[in-house]
Amino acid sequence: MLHGFAFMRPTCLVGALVFSLALLAPNASMARPPIANDKTTLLRNGTVWTATGVVLHQTDILWRDGRIAAMGKNLLGRPDTHTIDVKGKIVTPGLVDMHSHLGVYAAPFAKAKQDGNEMTMPTTPFVRAIDAFDPEDLAIARAVEGGVTTALILPGSGNVMGGQALYVKLFGKTVAEMQVSNPPRAMKWAMGENPKRVYGERTMMPSARLGHAWVMRQKLFDAREVRDLQDRWDRDSKSDAKAPPRPFRPDLEPLVALLRGEVLLQVHCYEVHDIETLLRVAEEFNFKVAAIHHALEAWKVPKLLKEHAVAVATFADLWGFKMEAYDASAFSPKLLHEAGVRLALKTDHPVLDAKWFAFEAAKAHHYGLPEQAALQAVTRNPALAIGLGNRIGTLEVGRDADVLVWPQSPFVIGAQPERVFIDGVQVVGDGVNAQAAWSVDARGNAGVCGCGH
Repeated sequence: MLHGFAFMRPTCLVGALVFSLALLAPNASMARPPIANDKTTLLRNGTVWTATGVVLHQTDILWRDGRIAAMGKNLLGRPDTHTIDVKGKIVTPGLVDMHSHLGVYAAPFAKAKQDGNEMTMPTTPFVRAIDAFDPEDLAIARAVEGGVTTALILPGSGNVMGGQALYVKLFGKTVAEMQVSNPPRAMKWAMGENPKRVYGERTMMPSARLGHAWVMRQKLFDAREVRDLQDRWDRDSKSDAKAPPRPFRPDLEPLVALLRGEVLLQVHCYEVHDIETLLRVAEEFNFKVAAIHHALEAWKVPKLLKEHAVAVATFADLWGFKMEAYDASAFSPKLLHEAGVRLALKTDHPVLDAKWFAFEAAKAHHYGLPEQAALQAVTRNPALAIGLGNRIGTLEVGRDADVLVWPQSPFVIGAQPERVFIDGVQVVGDGVNAQAAWSVDARGNAGVCGCGH
């Protein structure tokens, strides 16, 4: 996709400005409200879409200390339990957006706030999204309002190797408060038009896919050499007090970790020939691709993707914004699901406003993806693809209490949850969006300074 706005057409720029101006509207309720962090909460009488494929009717969910402790009928809480009767409304897991640029392409749109691409060299695996993430991005509160509870924050797609990802829960005042505890490691690469356009315009490699593949291999050759030197040191010198220090290259450390199977690789990749090149290089260097993103031609090669156990994070129906995005199909989610490929949907925020993430699942369902599979595409499947499937993405005992209550089907056009819980804390509900208070100044001016700076 056209990450980072560096590649935006004039029409996209106008849209971004309109989106940003909408966020700047003053809101008198923005002063931070007190938040009840009840250690025990009981939701009663829900129609629970568990995202495991099972729907439970008239079911209660009990959580304490941020985790689901019990599910069933007629659960009993303690006298101090906070009880909410949802009266048969649909309850789902929080939405998991596995491809987001929240915080690194922050609203309101301005060059000063665009920090998602370090486009000074084609390979920057060493940079980290955490160092650019702005927890006061106005769009974070909008995303929570739409039911997004967890996001994988990725560097943009201007570089062949863009950098390392950040896992966040969308509730908190600081980066440290929002960062997922003990997360896996993830890295972002990009194939195709974007890197060759950025560097081709500078008459640098890669200006074509030929150079793109070599740039990848060159860095991987270097990383493999460091890994092999480390292995030799571990074997021959580890116990020798006089041995030189263990070989180490900080600029290559993320790639060495990838070759050791310690990093989940997320790759921007649209077309079949780019998918094949990526998997060919992965086989040469014996590493695994966790997921390809955007993947508008993935529907053509589901067998190849299933054989390599590669997940697909795609759009429901977005297409045609550049050459590699033309041969898409609105039936792609359905076709990939039927072929047994792990299917996820995502926003690529701010390309798609994360507030309306559920609409992606609704559109995929409209084009034939079964209802519960559409739910899994924005909950369970992305959670698995980013390595958090044992913690989030489904409603099961032991999972994080990231829970949404919907006033109607989440697949109705314009649907928004009426309550959003993250780690058991109600962030949205009863007329309050608690996260919004941390995206504005003390006067409720949505971040408008008004001080002449």
